[in-house]
Order: sequence, then C-alpha cells, then structure tokens
Amino acid sequence: MSLLQHTHLNGERLLIDPWNHGTGIMRAVLARFTNLDVAHVGSLIAIIGAAPAGCRLLRSAWHGAYSWIRQFFVASVTVPGGDPVNSNLVKWLVFHKPRHHRAFTGRTEMGRGDATDRAASLKKTRRSVQYAPHWDSRWFFHNGRLFVATRDNFSSSAISDPAYDGVGGEQITISCFGWSIKPIQKLIEVAREFADRQTQYFVIIYGRDRYGMTWQPKTRKPIRLLDTVHFNDTIKHELLNDIRKYLDSRTQRRYQSRSMPYRRGYLFYGPPGSGKTSLTTALAGEFGLDLYEVKIPSIASDSDLEQMFQEIPPQCIILLEDIDAVWIERTSRSRSPDRRSERSSGSDRENNKANCTLSGLLNVLDGVGSQEGRIVIMTTNKPELLDPALVRPGRVDMKVFLGNITPASAEQMFVRMFSPDELAGSSTIPGSIQQHGVPVDLDETRSLASNFAKAIPDNVFTPSQLQGFFQLHLDSAHDAANGIASWVEKEMTRQADGGFEFLENGVAKRM
Repeated sequence: MSLLQHTHLNGERLLIDPWNHGTGIMRAVLARFTNLDVAHVGSLIAIIGAAPAGCRLLRSAWHGAYSWIRQFFVASVTVPGGDPVNSNLVKWLVFHKPRHHRAFTGRTEMGRGDATDRAASLKKTRRSVQYAPHWDSRWFFHNGRLFVATRDNFSSSAISDPAYDGVGGEQITISCFGWSIKPIQKLIEVAREFADRQTQYFVIIYGRDRYGMTWQPKTRKPIRLLDTVHFNDTIKHELLNDIRKYLDSRTQRRYQSRSMPYRRGYLFYGPPGSGKTSLTTALAGEFGLDLYEVKIPSIASDSDLEQMFQEIPPQCIILLEDIDAVWIERTSRSRSPDRRSERSSGSDRENNKANCTLSGLLNVLDGVGSQEGRIVIMTTNKPELLDPALVRPGRVDMKVFLGNITPASAEQMFVRMFSPDELAGSSTIPGSIQQHGVPVDLDETRSLASNFAKAIPDNVFTPSQLQGFFQLHLDSAHDAANGIASWVEKEMTRQADGGFEFLENGVAKRM
C-alpha cells in the first residue's frame, strides 16, 4: 500500500497511511452518532417517513383551495387547439416571454431562410433549429391585471393534426381574478391585433388537410403588387373598383335592405401563363383578404363540398382554378372546332372526373344553403367549354380577360425588372446602380425599355414567356434589350412549327 508524505510545520516529514487516516475519520463520525439518544434517532426516522405524506397532503390542500378559488373568484376562457385565436394567443405570449426564460422547445426551422440570398436558399444545406419558449402554465401581468395561461401539451388535436407546426395546436385556457371575462376578451383582441400586424405583409392561403377534414393554412406568400400583373389597365381599374365597392359596408346594407344575396363572382379567362392565379393572389393582398383554394377533383361528394363552403368565413376569396377541366358538356365538345382533339381530351378528363357534381357546385354558389359575404373567383383557359348555368349572372358577375402581353405592358415589365430602385431593394434610393460594371439610371432604363417594347409583337407572347426571358438577363438591362429581337424571332418560329424543343449534344431539336 502506497504512503503519502506530509510536511509538518517544523519541517519534519511524516508518512501518512491513507487507509488508516480515512478509517479514523469514519470512526469519529460513527462515534458521534452513537452518542445520540435512541429517542432522538426514532424521532428523526419518523420525520423522514412522514415527509412524503406531508407533501401529498399539502399538494392536495393546494389543489382543493385552488379549485375553490377558481370556482368562485376566477374567470376563464378556453380556446381549443387549432383555432386561429389559439395561435394568436400563443404568438403573443411567445413574443412577450420573460427575459430570463430557461425552458425551450427546439424544432427544425421549416422556412426558406434569408429571402435576400436567393442562391443560398436553393442549396441543399442543413436547416437551422428554432427555439421557442416551452411552458405548461404561465403567470403574467397585462394592463395591471394578473393573468394565468394554462396549456395542454398533450392535446390529441395537436398530435393528430398533420399541419401542426408547433404553434397554437394545444388547448389553452386564459384565467384572471374576477367574475367578468371582459379583461380576457380585451387580451384576446390585443393578441389578434398583434397577429394581424405580423401577417399584414402576407397573403394566407388555406387548403384542406390531407384527410379533407378541416381548412388549414397551407402557405403564406408576400403580398404581390397589382402593378406586377400586366393586362389591360382599363379592365384592371374596373375590376378594382368593382371589388372595392362590393366590400364597402354600405353595399352590404343595400343588398340586405333589398333582399338581394350579398355575394360576388368573377371569371378570369385567357391563355395559360397570362397571370390569372397571380391576379387572384394580388387582389387578396390588395384588399387584405385570405385566400381559400378549392380543388374540386379531390372532393369526395356534394355533401363534402357543401361542408367545405359552410366552414369558409366571410370576407375572403374562394379560388376555383381551371374550372373547365372539371366538367365538360357534350354540347360544348360538339361546338369545338377540333372534334377529334376535344374527344380525346374529354375522354381523359372523364377518367379523372370529379366525384361531386356540377349541380352540387351551383348549389353552394347561390343555392338555398349558400353562404354570403365572400368573393368567388374561377379561372379557365377555355371559357367556351363551361356550362352556361355556371357563368350566368348571379354566379359570375364580371368576366375578366387576361390575354397575351402588349408592347406597352412589356415596357412596364422591363422598367419593373431593371429599375434601379427595384435592384437596390428600396424605393428611397435614387440615382444609378451598377450592372456588370455599367451604370444604369432610371432614365436610361426607360430608354432601354422603349427600345425593348418595339421588338415585342402585340398579342403574341404571354407574360410568363416574357418573364422567362427576363430570368436569363436579370443582371444586365443592356443584354436584355439587345437580345430581345433574336429571342422573339426564335419564339415565333417555335410557335409556328409547334412541337416540343429539347437539347441533344448541345443542339436544339424539336419533336
């Protein structure tokens, strides 16, 4: 056994045996406990044994007292999981979290990251982790009043909801001392206003969940300005004025006083790529409305379609895309100039026809059980294939044609793409900006846009085709203006020849 050396105060070195030294300490501790009275030891053991029972008694007394206080002196409001109010409250509580909060929930960030770095957003990189405050119950003060928020972290609605993103999925109860729930109602309104301010620059698009049971926020898109949707300016102003007039509260009172159904329907038609869906999204952002996307082929029956429309709130836009691809009448097919192609396309669509019927859709649009206060927008590439009953007045009150782009619209599109203010990311930065080392100011951009528009034939290309050209020259306005003539010639030849173009060993071929 090894020995340790210890230096005494007088410099003398002593050898210490660790085992004997530790044994001596243990012997001294045991000797002290052996001097205790047996009665004292028994009392100590009794106290230790009674401690758990005392804790249970105190806990039971606290729960009983708290239950009694809640019953007679506390007002509360319970908001179920999945309700928009629930999400608003949770977001408000998360934003106003305590400074020294120590419990968090970590989950993978599902966003696209920094929107300014578009190249980085396309890379396959490891996503960051988002840490949100975690709590079961929380006490807080608001406007000088004490509140307590209690959340059920094991709510079945949060577990079974496939669209649950970790916010607002659990049942939450807000309580405060008093007999009135008005303080809680004011708190809820504050939370809703806070949530509205957070989303005022976005359009919320709702869709049915994977089981077709409930409406869920599918995505949110930044508000798109109406100036970015290019079609006839006169028709655009008429459309805006019509929607603005319909949403006016005075219009609703006039409709109700005259026993007229308060609803409005629009049909956007035109060739593919003319901006029908983009216009719908821009209108939702312009008027601050949510967008509900209805996909008729995925609806199981007319009763499900009716249930879906009943759950849609007022003051929103309902989008029915490509309505011509859902039902095709025989008379419409017989009037088609190309009978063979229509029969072929019709047979393909009949194989994928919707389970709900046209009469079911007409009933939810303006039938006995139809809801009011909403805007219904239908889009189609082939309006001649639509049933006349679907587009009659009362169901479609205004038809808007979005055709191919005009030279004037092409000039506006060029200025929007290469404006120095747009490239600088702010409308407050005037002057010029560098493009491949070449300074371009607003006046020069407009001059290039004028020359660019002269090469665009009228009513030939869709806005989406022109946008595809701009994507090839986003870094240089000069390259876009100089290359448009050859691009137009190539596209005109391609449209005349038809078919599908592909590359083989670097050579463009057509099939």
